This record gives sequence, structure tokens and C-alpha cells, in this order.
Amino acid sequence: MTDTTLLVTVDSLRTDHVQYMPRTLDFLDNTHDAAFATSTATPGSFPAIIGGEYPAGNGLESAASVAHEFDAPCVGITTNHLLSQEYGYAAGFDSFTSPKGGGESLKDKGAILLERGSLPYKIASWGYNRYQQLRSYVEETEKSFRPADAVVDQFLAEIDGREEWFGWLHFMEPHHPYDPDGADIDRATAQRLTRRVLSGRGSDEDETAVRELYRQEVVDLDARLETLWDAIPDGTRIVFCGDHGELLGEDGLWGHPGEMRPELLNVPFGTRNAPDLGEVVSLVDVPTILTGSEHGVGTLDREIAFAAYGDRKAAMSADHITTGEGTYRLEDTEPVDDPSLEREFERFDPAYVVKEDALQEDLEDLGYA
Repeated sequence: MTDTTLLVTVDSLRTDHVQYMPRTLDFLDNTHDAAFATSTATPGSFPAIIGGEYPAGNGLESAASVAHEFDAPCVGITTNHLLSQEYGYAAGFDSFTSPKGGGESLKDKGAILLERGSLPYKIASWGYNRYQQLRSYVEETEKSFRPADAVVDQFLAEIDGREEWFGWLHFMEPHHPYDPDGADIDRATAQRLTRRVLSGRGSDEDETAVRELYRQEVVDLDARLETLWDAIPDGTRIVFCGDHGELLGEDGLWGHPGEMRPELLNVPFGTRNAPDLGEVVSLVDVPTILTGSEHGVGTLDREIAFAAYGDRKAAMSADHITTGEGTYRLEDTEPVDDPSLEREFERFDPAYVVKEDALQEDLEDLGYA
């Protein structure tokens, strides 16, 4: 293992928007086009990213955390409260910071319990968006989540003077509501516009504006990350990845619902000073890449990746994706035959538990369940 190792995870980052991150792309040694999430939502992705395991519906098993593998001081800073001590993510870290009562919206967490598109989900979604809209009119509007520059500044302060460390930083940009610093409209208006579109009430003009807000979130994040890239030692081993993608109106869908779609499962993935990897990369391989030795079910030489969300699942090769709906080319979703991939799909059994008690409590606290 190298003396310094860094994992940078980004919420809801689309693969086709990494082109708006030139500073980050220049910094990374390698990027991997055929990289895939293990789920279409945060709770299902991070047991893989941190633990090298497929999600079981109860957060991260504490003993599985890759942080245990490092003798150096471990610093974790997350901006999503689903990635908190309550869900096991502080295990193995000497310093761990996560929001208290922030992170993913209750509407997103409710999607773990409520079928996207169902009447209960639509009611909960409308109620949450309306609550946030009214709140933005009466309160001074701040960034929806802890901003990236604050995360970078804290991390650099914590590793200052240390020769060895492992760090994990999770950034919420560009998670909705999209309210970038570089927008042509004020933050409150950006948040209201985003929520209007995500609740299905936006015009075509609104949707175009929201796509630009999302793009600007990515641009802003890249600018903030430049400070991080410039400050860390040149020999640092780095894994940079998204936890899942984002839908920006494809087939009328926005955000990250549970559909097994390439826009959600194909994730940005890059490394620096890391081992060579196979043709396909899964987020479950991240701990193995960070340490250079097998961790959980991860590998450095993968041909097939798997994903699950509730009772839905998917299997992906470098070119194709198989879901319960059939087998398709990743590049254009045209139907294809791939008997080998389909056999792997049938054999994969994630045993994923949909309902999580902690998420139910979160919904009850604000009256959504």
C-alpha cells in the first residue's frame, strides 16, 4: 500500500458529464468507461464502495469497512447523512464527519420504501417538494448540502503534517436540487425550479434550464476539487467514482429512481497510482483497488458487474446490459442476444432487503409514513 490513499465519491454524477471536469480528468491516470454501480441509490452503492459487499439493506457491516485495512490515520468526511455512523460508515475511521439531519432528501429515502411512480410515492414526493418550496420563500437560502470547498478545507486541515493517511471524501454536488454557485439565477429560484421539474410540473423551458443547472454543478465541483488535487502528495493512490448516475428527463424520468437503466448504473470511474484493472469495473471492487489486495467480493480483473434495487437486478458486460426487461446494447439500448450474460443475470441473487427501519423512522419524523 502507498503511504497516502484517497477515495473521492460523488453523488449522482452522470458519466456523460465528466467531460465538464477537465481538471479532474487531467489529474487522473486512467478512466474506465465500463464501470458500474451496484445499485441506483446511495444505500445500495456504499456497502460496495466501502465494504466490498453487495447491499443487504442494513447499511455497512462494520467489520467490512476498508478503513480497517490501513495502519495510517483514517479520515472520513461525508455530506450525506445516509453515510453516517448510524449506518456503520464511521467504522475504522479515526476522524469521521457526516451531516446531522442533512444529506439525501426524505423524498429520495422514501423511494426505498415506496415504489417510484406509485400513488403513495407521488403524494410523498409532492408533499416534500411543496414543503421545500415554501421554506425557500421564507428563509435565507443556503446551499442544499455542505459545499465541496468546506469538505476540502476540513480534509486538508486534518491531514496537515501527516506523512501517512487514508481519506474518504463524499461530495453531494451535483445531487438535486441543483443550486450551483455559477448559476445565472439566485439559489432559491434554482431550487424551486429544480423541484418543479422533478415533480413533473415543469415546462420544456424549465427542463432545459434544470439540465444546465446540473451541468453547472459539475463544473463548480471540478473547480473546487482542483484545490484538493494540487494539495495532496503526488504518489497518492486515488479512486474517484460516482455512486450512481442521474436521469435528466429521459423517458420523462428525473433523479435516480430504481429503474435498471444505463444512465443510472454506468458511473464515472478514474484512478491514479492504482493497479491495472480488467475490462469491467464494479463499485464492489473499490476496496480491492484501494488496498491492492482482495477485499470482500472485489477483484482487479472483472468481466461482469451486477446491480440490484429492491427486487430488480441487472448484469453488465463492457458492451451489454441484461435486466428483467431483456438484453440491450449499452451505447444505444438496442435489443441484442447475449446468452452468456443472461446466464450470469439468472445466477445473481443479491438477497437485497428493501425496507430499512431507520429510513422508515426518518419518514415518520416528517409525517410521510
